[in-house]
Amino acid sequence: MEGRMNMSEFWKNINTYYKRYGLHATIVRIMDKLTGQSRVDYMTWYQKTKPTKQVLKIQRETTFPYMPEILVIVLENKSGSHRLADSLKNQTYSRWKLCKTRELNDVVEILKEAKEEYVLITQPEDELSADAFFQCVKSLNADRTIEAIYSDDDIIKNETEYEEPAIKPDLNLDMLRSCNYIHNFLLVKKKLCQELFEECLESWNGQIDWKYDFIFRCIEEKHSIHHIAKVLYHRNVEHVQVCDEQERKAIDMHLKRMNIKGNVEKTEYRGIYRVRYTMEETPLISIVIPNKDHVEDLKKCIDSLEKKSSYDNREYIIVENNSTEEQTFAYYKELESKCPRAKVVYWKEKGFNYPKINNYGVRYAKGEYILFLNNDTEIQNPDCLEEMLIHCSRPEVGAVGARLFYEDGTIQHVGVIVGLGGIAGHPYATEAEETLGHMGRVHMIQDLSAVTAACMMVKKTVFFEVGKFEPEYAVAFNDVDLCMKIRKAGYLIVYTPYARLTHYESKSRGLEDSREKVKRFDSEVALFEERWGKELEKGDPNYNPNFRLDEKDFRLNVHVRR
Repeated sequence: MEGRMNMSEFWKNINTYYKRYGLHATIVRIMDKLTGQSRVDYMTWYQKTKPTKQVLKIQRETTFPYMPEILVIVLENKSGSHRLADSLKNQTYSRWKLCKTRELNDVVEILKEAKEEYVLITQPEDELSADAFFQCVKSLNADRTIEAIYSDDDIIKNETEYEEPAIKPDLNLDMLRSCNYIHNFLLVKKKLCQELFEECLESWNGQIDWKYDFIFRCIEEKHSIHHIAKVLYHRNVEHVQVCDEQERKAIDMHLKRMNIKGNVEKTEYRGIYRVRYTMEETPLISIVIPNKDHVEDLKKCIDSLEKKSSYDNREYIIVENNSTEEQTFAYYKELESKCPRAKVVYWKEKGFNYPKINNYGVRYAKGEYILFLNNDTEIQNPDCLEEMLIHCSRPEVGAVGARLFYEDGTIQHVGVIVGLGGIAGHPYATEAEETLGHMGRVHMIQDLSAVTAACMMVKKTVFFEVGKFEPEYAVAFNDVDLCMKIRKAGYLIVYTPYARLTHYESKSRGLEDSREKVKRFDSEVALFEERWGKELEKGDPNYNPNFRLDEKDFRLNVHVRR
């Protein structure tokens, strides 16, 4: 973290990256830093990573065991463009057919007569990459259960250049409810496409974004949707008028079909929406706060909750961890006498073990929901707890994380990316508060692979179902490990930017600057790699292999494989 990281932290990060990715990748990382190649503009990246003429030649000569025919339906408009049609001629996979129409109503009849197995409905001024259909068919041969495919894309700048890439995660329910990140390229099994058009055409009456609605209907029936992490589509936005209200209604109708109560609101960021789920009950939240001395920090944390929080049904479980200062115990006594919702419990073991301390605190929790909270945090907004609870109370969600800021207002946490920096890291750490992030992700509700336990709400039933915190991770990666277990059990991890806190990080514990601490950290790295090696190798599904793992700002990776 520039501006915050001492040399000990820097070499620890280099060491972690080396142990995870090896000597060659570490040397490449250092050389990129020295030569300024760690950051490239999009067109430079695109030219370096797109398939070469030789690769395209090999693709044209490739025969797959499964060779489906693809129907491309172009909804013509006044643009008069032939860009899409021209790009079809360059496809390395040749089993496609083009059909043009001016009316959406004609699509049903076209689908009824079509013999092709997959369908792409698009517009004439967009463009397909030469390998678009090849990559789709390659994926279909690897997994015949796939029913729909989307890819990364960008925007056409002029005849030869592209800009504003959308480098996407795999299917992300909460991100899709925040914005239409899938856009125009969705190759769908013809049978599914026909069923949805016959069912829904009448409801697409100009009051709703039909493409967005179509995507939602695909996921509602649990159809298998696959993401190809390659830029296969170029969008022309010059002739497209995106109507915020039509998109908002698409999200709203999706919620209604799913029998989910809530309101969909526009935000200050165009194309990004906020779902406010209806909370019909006010269950007890047990806030577990480990503490060792640092009374001023703890007092600030409790005071912020007492003075600001609008959610009343909460309790505090302060887990005392080997404090030595008299004022600490005096504060405990004062707190319990003046604040009926506060209870201090005493963890008797020596040393610092975050999982054991928090697992011990949960024993005393009476609430259905546990909020693990560092003692060096302060809530910023009164509805902070409600914002986390409305997501955590959803049946499909296991844990929820918040947006955390350093004392100077810069970003400390907007989620965790597994594999970043070697094991796991915080994207956009130390960036300015107003940072949008790639595709605006800093400011949208979304699913992630992990969130920090500095402020993490978990269903108590789920916490026990997955086996609680793992004591072998005494300090590092215990929260990431817990989130990985929760995801493996089938639950979502949600990040909400609407729960905001200040986090005075590392005041309680200090830096990893002793030989003993480095040894302990290395053992925790090794343990995480042993348990989650396959997941690290596969990559975080809520990130993208086109991004670097040694930079925190969703930076494009020029070394990505073609």
